[in-house]
Amino acid sequence: MAAFLVTGNPGSGKTTLVQELSRRGLTAMDADYVPRLCHYRDDAGKTYSRAEAPLMPDEHWLSTHHWVWDRTRLQEVLCEQPGPVFMCGIALNVREVIDLFDRVFLLRIDAETQEERLLAYDLSSPRSVRNEAGRQQIRAGRPFFEAEMLNLGAVAVDGNASATAVADAIVQLVSRCAPRNGEAAGH
Repeated sequence: MAAFLVTGNPGSGKTTLVQELSRRGLTAMDADYVPRLCHYRDDAGKTYSRAEAPLMPDEHWLSTHHWVWDRTRLQEVLCEQPGPVFMCGIALNVREVIDLFDRVFLLRIDAETQEERLLAYDLSSPRSVRNEAGRQQIRAGRPFFEAEMLNLGAVAVDGNASATAVADAIVQLVSRCAPRNGEAAGH
């Protein structure tokens, strides 16, 4: 079974891509909504559920608490899938889980597009509780996260394109490449 990580900064189109890939009959998941996968971890290693986090975290809280994925739970989820799966999301502990994926795709966006998408999301989503401290953390982290992912071997995809074009590009790249190390990932 093949597993593909599609990541990118907030506003890069991950959630919209899940919808497009699912529309095409592919197994695609938004990591933020997979039960028991995501949580905050503080600098001391203590974990917090989304419900335990402050509704409007300040800059200090955001700098000491990190959105991470539970490796064991991620392995379980990937193994439960009968065929190829696209996991779409972002986690600050990506280095701890990247080996679970056959390929990693990075949705790259420019700063202006990111600002427009974040504003649109904040205005339209009842789930959005992002404050200025959160937006500033996102802005500051964008180039560093993209550089880290590229250094880890992620394949860059133009996240400024439409969801249809992004899905077309990723599906084409997946069909053209063999899994890493010439074998299917052991999930």
